[in-house]
Amino acid sequence: MNYLDLQRAKETFQLESLENERQVLYQVRHKFVKMFSPKFIANMSIDDYVYGKGEDTFCYKLERTLANLGSINTRFGYKKFGVWWSKDEGSYKFDPLFGKTYLEAFENVRKALLKLLEDGAAEDDKSISTCPIYSLVLGKILSVYYPEKYLNIFSSRHLNHYLISLDLDTKELMGKHPIYKGKRLLEFKNNDPDMKNWSVDMFAVFLWGHYPKDPRLQEGGAIKSKHKQPVFTTITKPDFINLQIVSGQHATSQAATGTKSKPDYEALERRNKLLGDRGEHAVELAEINRLMKEQKIPEAEAKRRVNRVSLISDSYGYDIISQNADGSPRYIEVKATQGNPGDMEFFYTANEYAAALKYKEAYYIYVVYDICSTKPKIWPIPNPFIGNNRLELVPIKYRVKINTK
Repeated sequence: MNYLDLQRAKETFQLESLENERQVLYQVRHKFVKMFSPKFIANMSIDDYVYGKGEDTFCYKLERTLANLGSINTRFGYKKFGVWWSKDEGSYKFDPLFGKTYLEAFENVRKALLKLLEDGAAEDDKSISTCPIYSLVLGKILSVYYPEKYLNIFSSRHLNHYLISLDLDTKELMGKHPIYKGKRLLEFKNNDPDMKNWSVDMFAVFLWGHYPKDPRLQEGGAIKSKHKQPVFTTITKPDFINLQIVSGQHATSQAATGTKSKPDYEALERRNKLLGDRGEHAVELAEINRLMKEQKIPEAEAKRRVNRVSLISDSYGYDIISQNADGSPRYIEVKATQGNPGDMEFFYTANEYAAALKYKEAYYIYVVYDICSTKPKIWPIPNPFIGNNRLELVPIKYRVKINTK
């Protein structure tokens, strides 16, 4: 997660105007809940429920009329509702998961729906996670009936994208039912001083359109650039490795080598920022594990001793403050790449170089390789700008100041 990008996105988010624009959606949602009350559902007919019997049915309104409050349109088609009406065949169809006949399937779906609404009111996530209703439909129903309790983003793939982008992903969480993933995102929202008073719907709008944005952007589906956005997976075990520096090797950047086509600097910067942020997350996890082993302290204490200052400001000249085995401070600058362990080129700022000279032996560069994998490799380099094995810096950028009158 890039804290500064998150802050900028929150500052430019037009909360009030967007919320006013969506009032009509909230009215439609209110009418739906009033129309399909638990009492009505308990006695509704199959034709009140199934898709294919007009625009006033439960399934049609849930998917189409309320589409702008979360999409459930998927490749599974009508099967996701458990039972439906086929106009082509002139008969009811059903998912055998719910019964041996369409009537039995409908009764079981109705019972599951009523139980889901009961569990949703009680926020019984354990029971919800065992509900046989298709997870996308389940999530949509909960967010419609309890809009301030459940997030109106339902796809596990999309939820995973946001959890990873916000550094909230863990191996345990990523293997759970989508209901737990949505709850973790809402926990993040409610702990944020700016977003805690936002409605859940406004938070979903913010995630989708402002930060971290539509998951397809990160997957490269909506960006036409040779600098495709990296797709990350949950980090399960970052490992430390050792490599040797060849004395006198230049620290340069790929941008200095030139290219025949015009570089897409904006896309390249966006890509490098994503890699850097994820690299910091990997190092943070690795440092917590290292301190637990070296200092024989519990995880909670190790987390307190690893401070990712880059989330506060990018002015420090390093990204993370950790500790050495003896408890002395360790200042860590992180550089990350999708490539395998080996040679690497990266940008280095004057501010970072000044920090390296200031903190001397307490300063490290951590190079994170294979950052898109579940097990990135981390090479901790003791300050390479001091001693006899110093890197040679080659200037490739200049600050230009123009005075006008």
